[in-house]
Amino acid sequence: MECASRTSSSKLSWRLLLVGAVLLASTTGSAAAPRRLLQTCIGQDFDVPHAHLRAKNDVRPLKYTQELSDRAAAWAAQYKGNCAAASPAAGVNVFLGGAGATWLPSDAVAAWAEEEQHFDLGSNTCADGKGCGRYTQMVWRDSKEFGCATVDCASGETLMVCHYEPQGNIMGQKPF
Repeated sequence: MECASRTSSSKLSWRLLLVGAVLLASTTGSAAAPRRLLQTCIGQDFDVPHAHLRAKNDVRPLKYTQELSDRAAAWAAQYKGNCAAASPAAGVNVFLGGAGATWLPSDAVAAWAEEEQHFDLGSNTCADGKGCGRYTQMVWRDSKEFGCATVDCASGETLMVCHYEPQGNIMGQKPF
């Protein structure tokens, strides 16, 4: 996965130390906006929670790719005017966050991961009336790559989409 820039660990450590010193020196008693010392790219914001969930299920991590991220962005953009119409498809997970809140990639991944409680690996089924396909797609052992995108909807909602290759949820196969 690539972000806008990469820095060697020694340069990064030195820069973090410098940023920390500047922040400490410039602290005033007023309530200032919170600052993020570490900036991440959207790929990392989706990748870290995915990697944690896959490791928990003893499945190797996915590779985050720009190609699939671009595909997810194009797919999501078509719903910008009506994000409620976006629904999961083969190899695609969808999250719709309500208007008036700040939604993070980790919120989407957490919502998908919550479906684990409805999945029975022994019978390879979801509990009656419950969904678990977004969870099983995230941990699908044969999926190797993924890419995600976020769209601000006309309604004020937030749409997050991840594309997986090869797609999971193959009938008759277990995810891991």
